[in-house]
Amino acid sequence: MRAFFGFRVDKESMGEFLRTSPELAAHIQAAAEQIATGARSQGHRVTSGELLPIEVLEDPGPDRVGFTVAVKHPAGMGMEAKHGVLTRAAEAVGLDVHGIDTHHDT
Repeated sequence: MRAFFGFRVDKESMGEFLRTSPELAAHIQAAAEQIATGARSQGHRVTSGELLPIEVLEDPGPDRVGFTVAVKHPAGMGMEAKHGVLTRAAEAVGLDVHGIDTHHDT
């Protein structure tokens, strides 16, 4: 017999929670801030000598709260490619990081 016989997810309520919960938003923002702090602590610098600028941006989707950790500098893509600045910081806080899946099943 199944452990959750008759269990049904209330998709409408779950959607409401994912879109509007201030507690969920606070936890997700805190995780993003942890990642940004870890990335900044790596000490990478741009050609001007300034630290690589890493920001946390509110980035909600149509169906959920969201935050993005971003390197808003032209050197950002190169720093990620060469040093894995954001990937390493995310993995350090326990996230499982994967690249963008460019193979789409159609």
